[in-house]
Amino acid sequence: MLRLISLLALVTLLAACNGNPTPEAEATVDSLALITEAANNIRAAETFRIDVNQEGPNYTIYTEYAPVLFRRATAQYVAPREMQARIRVIALGLPIEISVYSRGADQWYSAVWTGDNWVNAAFAPGFNPETLIAEDTGFQSALNALIELEYVGEETLDNGAPVYHISSRAQGDQVAALLAGLIEPVGDVTVDVYVQRETRFPVRFEISEFNSPYAETPEPGQEAEPVKWIIDIYDVNAAPDLNVPQLEATAEVTPEATEGVSAPSLLGNGS
Repeated sequence: MLRLISLLALVTLLAACNGNPTPEAEATVDSLALITEAANNIRAAETFRIDVNQEGPNYTIYTEYAPVLFRRATAQYVAPREMQARIRVIALGLPIEISVYSRGADQWYSAVWTGDNWVNAAFAPGFNPETLIAEDTGFQSALNALIELEYVGEETLDNGAPVYHISSRAQGDQVAALLAGLIEPVGDVTVDVYVQRETRFPVRFEISEFNSPYAETPEPGQEAEPVKWIIDIYDVNAAPDLNVPQLEATAEVTPEATEGVSAPSLLGNGS
């Protein structure tokens, strides 16, 4: 019996000395405080990049050119009021890239239907760098809207980042900032937040959107899948790399230059 007690004591001591956190230690993580810190950190960044990928059923967005299927968007934010994105879609079976540049609320975009020329018009009303980092409309507001926070644990992402994982729920329109304002999810969504353990920057959000009116309808007998948005944040405080359009040349768009062309919207209702 004495040997058994000594062995159990030794095992307990070794478990306490290794680097793996115990369930009790993980439970001490304050999810709300961690998310608040992550929001404050990203708002203070000079630059960062966002990569938006979509999984699940095809997701349709509406443009003046044609209904298109979203594939991917990448954007860079540069403080205090610049942001540029490349949006990749499939239109009429062909891959198309749309470029969007925003200086505050003022936007320019170029696409196949503009002859790849920059047009000074709003492509996505929510794509505004000033509101992206504003306390009442941006990342912080979106993270404040999360409810039913649950600390899942420490994980390592597929890109090698060591993270804290927190699960939650929200209303889709309240977390559109996490998608850089390019897409506005609909209805009740689940949101998984991944915060880098050392820097305390948010490095990934995963938003699952159920019963989206823009998602492809499943075939009879097939179960509907949620639309899943995977948003990676990286290159925090890296050097700016914007391909700024010749704003002086496109600051005023004449009716002749835009005849038959109006700004499409990623947030449109299909009308």
